[in-house]
Amino acid sequence: MHDAYEAIPILEKLPLQIESLFAYDENLVVGTRQGHLLMYSVTPGTTRRWDVALLCSNKNFSRKPILQVAVVPEHQIIVSLSDNVISVHDLTVFNLPLLCTISQTKGATAFDLDIKRQVTLTGESAVTVRVVVAVRRRLQLYYWKGRQFHQLREDLSLPDVPRALTWCLEAIAVAFKQEYWLVKLDGEQKELFATGRSQEPLITRLSSGGEQLALAHDRETIFVDAQGNASRNFTLKWDEQPFALAYHKPYLIALLPKTIEVKTTEPPSTVQILKVDKPRLITVSASTKGKDQVFVASGSHVWCLHDIPISQQIPQLLQEKQFALALRLVDVWNEANDAKAQMHNYIQHLHAIHLFHNKDYTQAMSIFLQLNTDLPYVIGLYPDMVPEECRNQLQYPYPPPALSGADLEVALQALVHFLHEMRDQLSGNEGSSRTDNIQRFTTKPPSIKSRNEKLRIIDTTLLKCYLQTDDSLVRTLLRKPDNQVSVGEGERVLRQSHRFLDLVLLLQTRGQHQRALNLLHRHSRKPESPLTGHHHTVSYLQQLGSEHIDLIFEYSGWVLQSHPEDGLKIFIGNKSSIEVEQLPRPRVLSFLKKTEKSLIVPYLEHVIEEWKDTTPLLHNELIHQYRDQVLAPILAMDPPAVEEEKGRRRIVQDKLLGLLTDSEHYTAATLLVHFPYDSLHRERAVLLGRLGQHHQALTLYIHTLTDTDAALNYCHTHYSSSGNGSEVYLILLKLLLSPSDVRKSPTASTIKQQSAAPTDVKGVLKLLQNYLHCIDLSQALKVLPDDVTLNLLQPFVRTSLGHASISRREKQLTRGLTQSLCLQTNVELVKDQKQRILLSEYTYCSVCRKRFTKHSAFAWYPDGDIVHFSCQNQR
Repeated sequence: MHDAYEAIPILEKLPLQIESLFAYDENLVVGTRQGHLLMYSVTPGTTRRWDVALLCSNKNFSRKPILQVAVVPEHQIIVSLSDNVISVHDLTVFNLPLLCTISQTKGATAFDLDIKRQVTLTGESAVTVRVVVAVRRRLQLYYWKGRQFHQLREDLSLPDVPRALTWCLEAIAVAFKQEYWLVKLDGEQKELFATGRSQEPLITRLSSGGEQLALAHDRETIFVDAQGNASRNFTLKWDEQPFALAYHKPYLIALLPKTIEVKTTEPPSTVQILKVDKPRLITVSASTKGKDQVFVASGSHVWCLHDIPISQQIPQLLQEKQFALALRLVDVWNEANDAKAQMHNYIQHLHAIHLFHNKDYTQAMSIFLQLNTDLPYVIGLYPDMVPEECRNQLQYPYPPPALSGADLEVALQALVHFLHEMRDQLSGNEGSSRTDNIQRFTTKPPSIKSRNEKLRIIDTTLLKCYLQTDDSLVRTLLRKPDNQVSVGEGERVLRQSHRFLDLVLLLQTRGQHQRALNLLHRHSRKPESPLTGHHHTVSYLQQLGSEHIDLIFEYSGWVLQSHPEDGLKIFIGNKSSIEVEQLPRPRVLSFLKKTEKSLIVPYLEHVIEEWKDTTPLLHNELIHQYRDQVLAPILAMDPPAVEEEKGRRRIVQDKLLGLLTDSEHYTAATLLVHFPYDSLHRERAVLLGRLGQHHQALTLYIHTLTDTDAALNYCHTHYSSSGNGSEVYLILLKLLLSPSDVRKSPTASTIKQQSAAPTDVKGVLKLLQNYLHCIDLSQALKVLPDDVTLNLLQPFVRTSLGHASISRREKQLTRGLTQSLCLQTNVELVKDQKQRILLSEYTYCSVCRKRFTKHSAFAWYPDGDIVHFSCQNQR
């Protein structure tokens, strides 16, 4: 408990019996049992605590005890209940004359005012006053206008006589002898709960409009809202049954038989107990000028419960670690908003640190997050999370606890959640940098404002947390493309934990590839290291991409020398290696030529066959490599090895021939000069054919290779109905009929005996029979030998003439049809040209329904519609 109020005597030993009490602004109104009304001014004094002056004393105010009294300062009226009737007196005149009496309230036992202060659209202040009066088993409602009360609506019937009542928005809370009810102005009534054993039930408003109510139930107080529902899941318990309650934010004050007890509603706790002689009445001034004051009266004494300044209460509460109550006091503190915000943050920080010391790490981090506390300040609460020199600069109200074991793990989990929330805020508010309103809990030097610097601290701390709680999350953090883990600090903690794989990943994500590759190279020779071997280097180099090609060349050399096949994977990767596929292939080829020539062919085969590369340089190079392997001399070997080598070369030669035949992306003219005349005849023939040198190519097939089928396949491939390819079959025919031409070729000396073979007339005639449509018969007849009789040629001549006749008739038919179509088109054109399109001032566009002018462009449709040219797309 702490001192929230001080009971200061205001009036002592009055000769009259005090019956009612009301305070407003700096005035105190006292109603007596003798019917006298006393009005005092209570102002802060100079020589003593309060100066009290009697403003008015009306002995004739009433002939009976004044049971209730209330003042409406804005309308300058006093409303009172005396002699079981409601009266209104004029406050503007010294002797308080009677303005009016509400005669219909004869028999009244209680009343309550509802005063609403509003600002109109014109900027003027408007005060509306409603009053509810309990008359026997009825509620009467009136409103103030024109210096008198008017009936608001017809009376509301009740099941019993009210003992107490109060306004609650658009309803009235009513206390009967045994139960509480809520009566709405529309007539709906709701029963709440029993009053208990108390003979005098109590209803107290916790706000000016009555949104929240406190209802007495024996020695407990229950809180309800304007709908009659419980607004809190707890009740306040008093030492004895109170007979008067008042709410002075944030305290609920109860008058007990011998003491005054002060409690808070949130959190529920006892604040103070004051000893006052027989208190009976309590009122809180309805102040419109300054802060409210609480007055307590007995039969002959009046005390002011002067509240201790909040600036003095808060230190007491903080010393007792009552942070929630201290925050409530800040809300009602009559100070500038900046000072209140600074104090609020100060208390919140103390509360968070207190929670942290009490092992409520989650709630502590929630408060730190709400306050946007400096990251080093929060992280410094944990051991080994910030450098020692930085931690020494942090100032805490209590020394940070020594965390270990299960407590440390739970605390780290709360820190991880805090850091994730902070990171989400920074990611969602780029460029914004909120700073703390309180400076006593920041680092020296000044608090961190850079967004990137905050992200660096967050991610580095997350790395440290994961290493202690769940190391499987380390790689997930480091793989994030936007992670900002500090390289220096991250490398230090990863080396201490011997997590070299994660260290490589950190260096890779930070762009320090050379350091990462050096680390991989050093550890590749250490069997105990998780980085042992060459596979980690291969995988790393595959991910670098073309912008780091020089680095790839520098660090792939040792892999190529020790493990060539795996080293090749650096440059061919796998199906998902996009970075590898985008490497500059000519440069890779040049590098392989200098370092490991045995990998040139596998690399080129992969590039051409798998990646479908069409670069002529690469196709040419692969052809050169195949050719060199086929023509390379066979060194002295034992017979089995020689046969094996020959078999391998046959496979390579087949690949060479297949590449020359299928590829369209090599330069045949450049390659041809590198192929010898005395070998690789088929390959040379393919190159000659690609250059259009059909005679030389077919000469190789017929006279060098003596492979007529290959020659026919060549003709099938290169024949075309026009151009150089239209004579390939005729060239083949000539070569079959003129074997002596082979002697003129450069290889004639090597095949001289073969050239003397007799002419295959049957083969020639068969060629004519199968490919007559591809050979000009007139040219073929010129080259046929003289010993070929006309009888042998008769079928071919007839067939040729038949084909010529059919072709002639087809051309004639096509010509006739074309002429007929032309005539038909001309007739339709003449017909269409005869049509007239008439536009007049009565012609409208069928789309926009506007007339045509002499400058209008238009479109005419076959159905007769005429539209503007610009409207045709809307038709």
